[in-house]
Amino acid sequence: MHQFRNDYSEGAAPAILDALVRTNAEQCPGYGADVHCARAADLIRAEIDQPDAHVSFVPGGTPANILAITALTEEFEGPLCAADAHPTIHETGAIEAHGRRLLATRDPWGRLTPAGMEPLWNAAVANGPATTRPGMLYFSHTSELGYVYTRTEFDALCDWAEARDLAVYVDGARMASGIMAAGSDLTIRHIAARADAFTLGGTKNGMLFGEALVVSPRTARGRRAIARLPYLTKRAGQLSAKGRVMGVMYEAAFDPAGADASGRLLYWQLAAHANDLACRLADGLVAAGFEPYLTTTGNQQFFWVTSEEGARLSEALGAELQVQPDPLSAGRIVARFVTSWATETADVDEAVSFARALRAS
Repeated sequence: MHQFRNDYSEGAAPAILDALVRTNAEQCPGYGADVHCARAADLIRAEIDQPDAHVSFVPGGTPANILAITALTEEFEGPLCAADAHPTIHETGAIEAHGRRLLATRDPWGRLTPAGMEPLWNAAVANGPATTRPGMLYFSHTSELGYVYTRTEFDALCDWAEARDLAVYVDGARMASGIMAAGSDLTIRHIAARADAFTLGGTKNGMLFGEALVVSPRTARGRRAIARLPYLTKRAGQLSAKGRVMGVMYEAAFDPAGADASGRLLYWQLAAHANDLACRLADGLVAAGFEPYLTTTGNQQFFWVTSEEGARLSEALGAELQVQPDPLSAGRIVARFVTSWATETADVDEAVSFARALRAS
């Protein structure tokens, strides 16, 4: 059976793989100083309507988070983030290892809110230099648990940060899914117009690997980060000799020649496909009697299951199991299902049939 474990089990989407094969024999300068990285950066700037933005390419999501956070903050500062944010639960202290303390709120669903940050901010103000000073906001779109921010929620975070002279960084490992989520009113151009920095994830959206780190020169923190990033990237061991590989992939993903009839670039097409099939899967699971943990239109879907059902779903479909507080106190756990550019309608229908038979047994 098709596995719904994650959105990076497969290799590269065909058009991106074709671009890699087509340019394979080219000889390019190393470390991202090549024509493909340069054109990819220009294409991204055009897509986000930020002609002066700094764009660089980093191999993975955790390195991108390390670089963004260390570049945007001082050594005695830290990022405000949700308790379920990726750096707090899935990065093994990587941010702390680079000298920045995470300041985690109690917000649920990996979703950051002004109300959740307020107590941490007030404590920092009250205690002065005895407390790690907040220097920025970190949140991901979609959240770690699939939450899709609205434009109003995003603006509220930016307004809260701006009033306190804090930077805003959006981890976009699944940015494409968040932007293409059905019903979402938050666009990439709006994010680019307000955030100090964000990433456009490739690893989880049809590329072999890679994240595009975008930093705005509009603010003092952004300008400082841009000046620091080349040194921090080298020091962190994330300056890739074959950076051209990421350049080629992002060039293909954002090439206007690959746009569909509605004008959507390949980067957004791949995410829209994954989202559509995730919603089809969710509808089928609901019809089969399963309860969503969180209703979302992104490519991650979360459902309450019994321990026995979870074990079967994990074995057959690769569903990732998570322990979350059960409001029914019934000992249920949460199963995560993730679709990708490579998921097909038949894969989803087979999974729904399996789940329906499991619930009926």
